[in-house]
Amino acid sequence: MRTIIIDGQKMTSRENAHIHLAERLSLPDYYGRNLDALHDCLGDISEKTHLIIQYCSEMEIALGAYGSALLKVFMLSAEENDFLTLSLYEDSESSEGDLTVH
Repeated sequence: MRTIIIDGQKMTSRENAHIHLAERLSLPDYYGRNLDALHDCLGDISEKTHLIIQYCSEMEIALGAYGSALLKVFMLSAEENDFLTLSLYEDSESSEGDLTVH
């Protein structure tokens, strides 16, 4: 299983969020850097992949409603794609406040 860690602290703007996601997820060059394009790319994952998103609250504070929408895209994608699982963390290590979606 492939594990990918996404650092919410690096997502301080929409632009930075999509740059970080494109790098961490190895998204294709044609990735449109928006929520619909992210959902499409997450749906295309065809090997067992576990996404760990750290510092969720900090990301939501920095991005506001867009951060909440971004997390919803990840959760929806994990529900729709059997190859994708998701863990959300408030910090980098603890499992307190962990939400795992399979």
